[in-house]
Amino acid sequence: MVHDDLLAQAELLATIDRRRPKQVNLRRAISSAYYGLFHYLVDQSCRMQMGAHRAQAAYRHAIARGFTHATMKQACASFGGGTLKASVSQGLPRNASGRYSVPIPVREIAGTFAELQQKRHAADYDWSERFGRSDVLTLIQQAKQDIAQFDSFRQSNDRKFFLACLWAWKELANR
Repeated sequence: MVHDDLLAQAELLATIDRRRPKQVNLRRAISSAYYGLFHYLVDQSCRMQMGAHRAQAAYRHAIARGFTHATMKQACASFGGGTLKASVSQGLPRNASGRYSVPIPVREIAGTFAELQQKRHAADYDWSERFGRSDVLTLIQQAKQDIAQFDSFRQSNDRKFFLACLWAWKELANR
């Protein structure tokens, strides 16, 4: 899968320089890690909507073009924070305190996505920002761990809802 290749590329770029890592390699590592997580989430959302069979691939690819980084970041920032606007969570199951509770696997992957997108913007556009190898490797490992945790949460309605919100967020949040 492309997301696995991008995360492997991120690790390679972060470790390619033996002693003193070049900023350009660390910056590209952050970008690759972000795009790995981005493509993973888009793919999972498309598979949830269209199915995972080979015959459905063309449809998944067509839908994938409709995802936007800004909308996904807004959704992920909300899910990652653990709370959703009332207009988004209306009608969803509530916990004892009367609120919709974002499950940990969703909260974690959403939070990592929002953080990686912010770091990618800094890596691509803010040349005053400096990155350390250990911090970059930590981000990459966090993305990989979140994907593994999210994969174990496969049949959950909360997972499906989150994946649908990645493309429908603007409409849901503005109601």
